[in-house]
Amino acid sequence: MAEQAFVGAGQRPGLTAWRIEKMVPVPVTKDLHKLYSGDSYIFLQTIQKNSALSWNIHFWLGKDTSQDESGVAAYKTVELDESLGGGPVQYRECQGFESDLFLSYFKATGVEYLAGGVDSGFKKVVRDQYDPKLLQVKGKRTVRVNEVPLKNTSLTKDDVYILDLGLEIFVFNGTTANRQEKAKALDYVRQVNNNERGARAQIVFLDEEPKNDKFWKTLGGFINVTKEGPDDDAAEKAHRESIKLIQLSDASSSLKTTDITPKDGVLKKDLLNSDDVFIVDAGNVLHVWIGRGASADERKNGVIYASTYLSQTKRPAQTPITRVAEGGEGAAFKALFRAWDPPRTIAFGQQPTEAKSAVEAKAVDASALFSGASAAENDDMFAGQEGTNAIKVWRIENLEKVEVDPSTYGEFFGGDSYVVLNTFTPKNNQKPTHVIYFWQGRQSSQDEKAASALWAQRLDDEMGGSPVQVRVIQGKEPSHFRRLFLGKMIVHSGGKASGFKNRNDQDSYDTDGVSLYHVKGTSELNTFATQVDEVAANLNSGDCFVLTTPHQVYQWQGSGANADERRVASNISAILKGHRAIATIDEGHEDAAFWDFLGGKAAYPTEKAGQEAEHEPRLFHCTNETGFFNASEVFNFAQDDLNVDDVFLLDCYTTVYLWVGQGANESEKQGAIKMANDYLQAAQSDGRGDGTPVITVFSGKEPAIFTCHFAGWDATFFHQPAFVD
Repeated sequence: MAEQAFVGAGQRPGLTAWRIEKMVPVPVTKDLHKLYSGDSYIFLQTIQKNSALSWNIHFWLGKDTSQDESGVAAYKTVELDESLGGGPVQYRECQGFESDLFLSYFKATGVEYLAGGVDSGFKKVVRDQYDPKLLQVKGKRTVRVNEVPLKNTSLTKDDVYILDLGLEIFVFNGTTANRQEKAKALDYVRQVNNNERGARAQIVFLDEEPKNDKFWKTLGGFINVTKEGPDDDAAEKAHRESIKLIQLSDASSSLKTTDITPKDGVLKKDLLNSDDVFIVDAGNVLHVWIGRGASADERKNGVIYASTYLSQTKRPAQTPITRVAEGGEGAAFKALFRAWDPPRTIAFGQQPTEAKSAVEAKAVDASALFSGASAAENDDMFAGQEGTNAIKVWRIENLEKVEVDPSTYGEFFGGDSYVVLNTFTPKNNQKPTHVIYFWQGRQSSQDEKAASALWAQRLDDEMGGSPVQVRVIQGKEPSHFRRLFLGKMIVHSGGKASGFKNRNDQDSYDTDGVSLYHVKGTSELNTFATQVDEVAANLNSGDCFVLTTPHQVYQWQGSGANADERRVASNISAILKGHRAIATIDEGHEDAAFWDFLGGKAAYPTEKAGQEAEHEPRLFHCTNETGFFNASEVFNFAQDDLNVDDVFLLDCYTTVYLWVGQGANESEKQGAIKMANDYLQAAQSDGRGDGTPVITVFSGKEPAIFTCHFAGWDATFFHQPAFVD
């Protein structure tokens, strides 16, 4: 019988937790970051991508928890896993030695350790930093990533090193490091950043010589790296001799373990049998792999046996144990096997005016290089809690807050700023939670933005200081904000004239009766509509558009639009139609009137209907403002993330774009070109081959095939003054 506390778990994005009390899991409804050293916990992280859900399960063991409680946590974790179809990845967490993935859930609060059990409240320790570590990337045919002592004497000239400081990751290439090591290092840091750091880490590339202060200071000071490391072939041989593969099977009617490590030490994917459980001993971590056809007994005992194995081999009790289901293997696990993912065959040469195929979901391909969070959002503030939201909205007019008609909730103007109050009332009659958002349109004046922040603070004061305040920028809305409007969020052009600095401005709205709205997103949580210029060149096969005309509303569905975008487009059409009829048309079936309203037919991007639709675009910021070139990924990007003083790399899978801001210097341009080449070299393993084109575009002169990847692109954005005096 399924555990009652787990009923309904994992159905909404976010983090849910249970504490083991009297040998049963009890839901934790608040202060999930406060953990008692004498207790054991189970955490479930639910992630939504398009309409699909995936899960990570962590069972956390306090340093003073009892053997019984830790055993119950492990056993109940398996039950929770089974209730979710056996798909989640499981992690064993020990106090003080938690994985970076686990700690990433608590970026805003840190983790607090409380002495004793649930009823104790002494001796608080705050943990909100990552432990620095130095990783060596070494090998020729099978490249390995191993932790080495955190000191400069660990560096050799013939390997690649990764200095991981949590939200800063440095990549050091030795002068004679081989191509495979460099590619593996790039692969590893991208996956760590995306999967474990929420894509927030800054990645800094050093070509051995740059005397980066932080890098060298962490390692004990600058040195000239001339030392040679062990021969790659010898190192690979030593690694093969240390790694172990153990099979756990009940095929003979009782559970038995068998060491099936190959004599040459090289692990290959076909050694794993879907009907059994396997333990991979990688030295500093144990991986428990659960085959799809493994029996219930094998599944339940995998982690338990791994814990016993640690004791038998006299390993530290805090050695991490990761449980991963077949099909859900992460980067660290795959890296232990030679050629885990065979290259895929890709058809290149997509035509610019012809959609190739319909795509129902724009999910990141989990087997592709640099897979990870990408633009996915899993930041629901009230995940795991049943309850109701009650919202109230005000718009800033003449620097005052004016209440908005409830029938128009979810509609915003890009030239305005708003204050939104959400009151969440839990179903169990607990105390309501208040959140105040102040939303600032991209074209809103500086004084209106300031007024929205001021009114948010005043509202907070009126409510006794209990609400949470959240500043929201157009195009960067978190999912818990967009969720409030149930897939009906619209951003119109124009706005109410400012009441201070722009006193003589007139109200700005589109009043010619024809408007075009771009519907874009990857799930119903983050899909919304933004008004764009009503010209055919703004269409895009990968998304949906809503065209309003004096007598009819067209819901245009690109051949590559996903199901969530189509549903949201229907919602938007219903809101905007008024007395008009709605005509739903698929790409390629437009009538003459449709094109007339858009000023006639014109070429528009269609490539997203092909391979690009399977891969979320990724944006990287390239700059040398700190004295050396570095690149960092921009998560959940929008047009205003593009800084005209720098260079950005946009990876759209079939094409890589270098966007050059008008103020970028020559060093940044050259560094970005080198990075693009290195990036594509490393990315060949995801199937795209070595012929991916790199296209350079300049700020203010972007082609439609570039701008289509940014929701609500504003062609005048980079021509406006940064501040209106």
